Amino acid sequence: MTEPSESTLAGPVTRGGLLALRGRDVLEVLHRVSTNALLDLAVGEARGTLWCDFRGRLQHRAVVARGSDGTVWLARDDADGATLAAFIDKHVFREDVQISDRSGALGVSAEWSDHAHGTLLERDGVPLSMRAARGPELRVIPIDAESPRGMGALFGAASGSAKLDHVVRIAHGWPAHGHEIVEAFHPLEANLGDEVHLDKGCFTGQETLQRLVTYGSVRRRLVRVAGNGMTPITPLELQSGDQRIGVLTSAIADSSASGSWRGLAILKHEAIGHGSVAAGADGEAMRFERLPLARPAGRPWAIED
Repeated sequence: MTEPSESTLAGPVTRGGLLALRGRDVLEVLHRVSTNALLDLAVGEARGTLWCDFRGRLQHRAVVARGSDGTVWLARDDADGATLAAFIDKHVFREDVQISDRSGALGVSAEWSDHAHGTLLERDGVPLSMRAARGPELRVIPIDAESPRGMGALFGAASGSAKLDHVVRIAHGWPAHGHEIVEAFHPLEANLGDEVHLDKGCFTGQETLQRLVTYGSVRRRLVRVAGNGMTPITPLELQSGDQRIGVLTSAIADSSASGSWRGLAILKHEAIGHGSVAAGADGEAMRFERLPLARPAGRPWAIED
């Protein structure tokens, strides 16, 4: 059962999404409907997990953390909480699960810090920050709807500009909602395979993802990309000659080199292997760089890094 979002009561909508889940069946439901193994999530631990459709295509991602009072927190900095709450609520029937959207009172900001991976920090039952085994630390910032200073703490110095966040994310090769985390791709293409457990039992999309790994059918992977000229508008289909080789999913101007840009793309394996250079739709050359491959748990994946 989903409780009303605090944002509808507090006024301004803050950045990111934060859900509080309570009830004896919370971990069982999350384990059943998302990609990662969560039944053994310990107090103070945080893990990333994904939600897919029946085709194994990406719908949502969040960091899941278990608080000391039994509350299970779901956080993400790049998408709202309401759509994730509604998605999970569709899978709750008679189970004891209450979902509260805290996004109006608590904002979420991504920071690439030294915070320990796989952990949750909290104070008085409220999360301060959490970080999955991979990816940025997610800092939780209280927002006072009546105070411009409170809003500024989230959108100003605490999180940096949206442009800077985008630059840092691309530099780390990290996927985001609306770019790589979209239903055009599955987790293995978006390099989120380490948040998929193929031996934990059934979940939506599990059969498809298991077949892709078992039969070596994953044809594309996430790479860094750089180019010269105007920064492309994404998503942009990429071609080499008359062959489609993938999709440019993120792009931003490179402040360190005038007239150039950097981004992320999901490309066919054979395109990456051809000297790591291909032509974009406008004829400009693009340089590709492989990212370390994130592998799923529970099933060997015969693919080279």
